Amino acid sequence: MDETFFGDPEYYARWAKAYDAMVGSALYNRIFWGTNPRHYAQFAARAIGSRRGPLLEVAVGTAQATATLHVASSRETTLVDMSAPMLALAGRSIARAAGGTLPDRISLECRDMLAATGNKRYDTILGLGLLHLVPDVPAVVAALGQQLAPNGTMYLGSLVEASSWSNAYLGLLKNHGDIAAARTGAELFDQARAAELGPVRLTRRGAMAYLEIGG
Repeated sequence: MDETFFGDPEYYARWAKAYDAMVGSALYNRIFWGTNPRHYAQFAARAIGSRRGPLLEVAVGTAQATATLHVASSRETTLVDMSAPMLALAGRSIARAAGGTLPDRISLECRDMLAATGNKRYDTILGLGLLHLVPDVPAVVAALGQQLAPNGTMYLGSLVEASSWSNAYLGLLKNHGDIAAARTGAELFDQARAAELGPVRLTRRGAMAYLEIGG
């Protein structure tokens, strides 16, 4: 299995800066999803602060919610995205937060997130705003699990059905091909459990669900 379900990487390349501004907008997130960018950062902070060993962030985009967190962390960190322009923005954001230079312990990899590099294993895998882009949640979670160290934990986010307003917008995104599915929180939970990677815990803020898997 590979990451072709995300579609054309060039689409993300063309909209990298616009995407960065949208994801970071408190107004956009409140109106459409009933949430706030700081909630994403809080979830990411819990993931990054959970262990001390190697960390992998997949579908990192522009690192809007995580750039300063990665700088504050001392963990060996790998950031992966299939869009080179978005990954470049992420690198610049982290370097800027670090005072001008990307820390040596942080590496950027433009590749399929499901294609493990050698035998590398990570204590923590983080993926914000990820699973609503995925048509087969159990398969993707299981594939990511192959990169997880024993007793490691995955922290994955997904848009889910919530209010009538956000549900209508999810439907528009689905019809336009921008997301793979509009799921309920219960459906997402059941699909994550089907990957059989250990305990699954789900919390929700507005239309954003947060999964902790394994550990």
